[in-house]
Amino acid sequence: MPEIKIDPQSNVVQLGAMTLEAHADRLIILQDDFRSGYECPVCKTKGEVTCENCLGSGRSMVVKDGKCSACNGNGVQVCPECNGKGATIIVPQNAERRPTTGTIVSVGERAKFQRGDAVIYPSFAGHAFDLSATDIHGNEVVAVIVILRDEDVLAKVSGHLEFRRVKRSAAMGTAA
Repeated sequence: MPEIKIDPQSNVVQLGAMTLEAHADRLIILQDDFRSGYECPVCKTKGEVTCENCLGSGRSMVVKDGKCSACNGNGVQVCPECNGKGATIIVPQNAERRPTTGTIVSVGERAKFQRGDAVIYPSFAGHAFDLSATDIHGNEVVAVIVILRDEDVLAKVSGHLEFRRVKRSAAMGTAA
């Protein structure tokens, strides 16, 4: 499983032994994760929460060297809000739209944008590559890299809270 490395000082994106660098008017964008807008606010899509009886330790508070009966010694319980689903309403996978927002991680020499810019682009613009990798915490993740021309970018988004509002309304299928 390759590790994705994005060096803030370099224009190169490293995927294990492979490197990518934008050329000419091309951009390489790290696409944002899909968000339906219905993610569980309690468990944050995990489907489980820390056990209230043992506070996540998995040990019984009553019996010495015993395991917690509420979580069976795991330290976690099924989320009561979403019943372990991770969302209040489940969006079928075939109904999920590919996100159209991301962060530029590499720019070509003739590109009009800069690395680190948050952008919005059309659904079917460029070439998307789903890559399995490990994040900095060692967790297995799927990262999507999109390579497109800078002219395909619809807009640069400024302001973190504004960007979150645009992504949320787009995920819920409403106009921003």
